[in-house]
Amino acid sequence: MKTTVVLAFSASLIAFPAAGQDTKAVTKLFQTTFQSSCYGIEEDFGTLSETRSWELTWRHDYSDTDSTATLYEFFCDSGAYNANYVYYLVDEYDGALPVAFAVPEFDVVYEDDDFEGDVLDIPITGYGARLVLTNPHFDPETETITSHSLWRGLGDASSSGTWVFDEGRFRLVTYDVDPSYDGEINPERLVDFE
Repeated sequence: MKTTVVLAFSASLIAFPAAGQDTKAVTKLFQTTFQSSCYGIEEDFGTLSETRSWELTWRHDYSDTDSTATLYEFFCDSGAYNANYVYYLVDEYDGALPVAFAVPEFDVVYEDDDFEGDVLDIPITGYGARLVLTNPHFDPETETITSHSLWRGLGDASSSGTWVFDEGRFRLVTYDVDPSYDGEINPERLVDFE
């Protein structure tokens, strides 16, 4: 019985708005999908809460016509020094889908297992995907999204990623990590596809 309810709910989320749908329809989809994980949906956080959108155009190598999509940015929630956002991409083929951003998974090896000690190594243990980005910024000129997550307010420990829009999807380009709680901003590049 419980499985039937879950499947029925999941099936209802498959009816995505198509390209050309207004912001209201995509906003409703975002609110329905992320209502339990984004507490900021029901709150007014001023300019943080404003939905923003951009029109994107590209041409596949195999095509002689342009493809278009609309990128939407939705406020999810925030804390003392971080704000989280979700992105949706709407095109004529897939409708509206949340953007999943590739991220490296890593383990920080500290001297004597003390997170305030020296960083000995930052091995990548795999790759995952994230639907929520922290402190992101979309640059429409370069069609690039950057994200910078502060691990504490001082900003001396953080992680940052860069994703470029490439033929209808966002591709991870760089990922930096500063796992040292040393009072200095000194990130190390873990991923570099530039």
